[in-house]
Formats: sequence, structure tokens, C-alpha cells
Amino acid sequence: MNGNAERRKSVFGMPLPDCLVESINDHSWANLAHSPMIESVFGQAPLRAVFHSIPAMAGMTKWWREELDDELLRCYFGTPDERADPDYISRMKTVIIGNLGPDLPFALDYRESPVDPGVVFLGEVGSWRMIAGSAYDLMRALDPQRPQS
Repeated sequence: MNGNAERRKSVFGMPLPDCLVESINDHSWANLAHSPMIESVFGQAPLRAVFHSIPAMAGMTKWWREELDDELLRCYFGTPDERADPDYISRMKTVIIGNLGPDLPFALDYRESPVDPGVVFLGEVGSWRMIAGSAYDLMRALDPQRPQS
């Protein structure tokens, strides 16, 4: 068996980027919730930022995928469809990876790539918007001293 395939973590069948899993394992991911760069990266000041563990990602994504009725899903600019209109995201193609506060989630968006998702954020004003081209780009933006991978 392929060792990499065995170690690869996923949420609802969507593989998490290796850099994200490594950052979760070494605890640097959770520490990004205290980055002085959060407001400039997300375009909004955090209220109670939380960068989720893998079990918390699975729990939040389960809530997002299975527990929201259609009306509430629309309030979060979500859709049950695999493809989504601009400003919306597909609940079947996302993994919630953190929150800047209540009702301020950010997620991996797998619509464009099943292995290299972008990062999107639902802020207080407007709808979902891309904040980073990848999980690694997000981590580098929040921690410019992060070593190149």
C-alpha cells in the first residue's frame, strides 16, 4: 500500500492539503487565530477566531452539509448544488476550517480543484469571497515568517 495514501486526511471524502494537516499536527494552525495579520487577510476584525482541528472541521462540515435546511442554507449563501452561482458556495464541495466569530466561517472550496482547494470567507457584509488561493497561501499570509515548503 502507498504510505502517503494511508496518512492522507480527508473530510467527507475531500482530501485536506498536506500543509494544513502538518500545521494542525504541530499546533501552528490553531495559533494562527492570534495572528496580527487576520484583519488584513480576511478584511474584517475577528470576534473570537478559531482555527479548527480535524475533528472540529468534520463536525462543522457535517452541520453545513446535513443539518441546515434550505432557507437557512441560503442565509449562509450556500447551495446544495455541486456548482454555485457567484458569491455562493456548494455545501457538497466545501470543508469548514475555521471561524472568525459566530456566523463568520471560512472554508476550503473544492469547486475548482479536488486536490488544491482555495480558501473562502463569509464575512459580516456581502457573501463568500476568496481570501487565499490555497491553504498554504492563507498560512503564509497570516504568518509571513512561515518557512517555504
